[in-house]
Amino acid sequence: MPKSTKRQILTALAELLQTKRLDDITVTELVEKCGISRQAFYYHFSDLYGVVDYAIQQMTGELGVEAQGDWKSAVERTVTLLREYRTLVLNVYRAYERSYVEHHVRRWAMPLVSDRVRAAAVRYAVTEDQVVFMTEILTQGLVSILLSWVERGMPSAVIDRLDDFYIIMEGSLDATLERLAQKNKR
Repeated sequence: MPKSTKRQILTALAELLQTKRLDDITVTELVEKCGISRQAFYYHFSDLYGVVDYAIQQMTGELGVEAQGDWKSAVERTVTLLREYRTLVLNVYRAYERSYVEHHVRRWAMPLVSDRVRAAAVRYAVTEDQVVFMTEILTQGLVSILLSWVERGMPSAVIDRLDDFYIIMEGSLDATLERLAQKNKR
């Protein structure tokens, strides 16, 4: 019952989000759409935001596993998925504070960026703090691009900035690590 009921709830919420914002949907409406009792809903989730949190965790977990060290492919897969579910994403995004969404996006992006920075850092005599700092800066840039894109309704022109971000990241990563290593020698 648990997995199938959770999936049923997620599916019904996704259908409702095609036409309504999250904050315009009620638990009563959702359980009627699923054909389950309120008790069954509350057995699995405390509220509608709990359903969204669960869905985000499931999706980001799957996207992280799919990445397998290829951060660019993971970002592009995520963008494709977000575009595919544009209406749903926008109806959820507009119901949350930006900081809440940013937290989830950072949790997804940080390991991807960290893997890339760490792979490059092994060739340089840099400290762990420097690696973490570079990871934080690059993650913040990526998160900022993605959230700006969603805030603007997901226009192609904004997400095209990702290509520029990739160039900046790849082009500056080794140069920055080299300069940090030189600084550490002093």
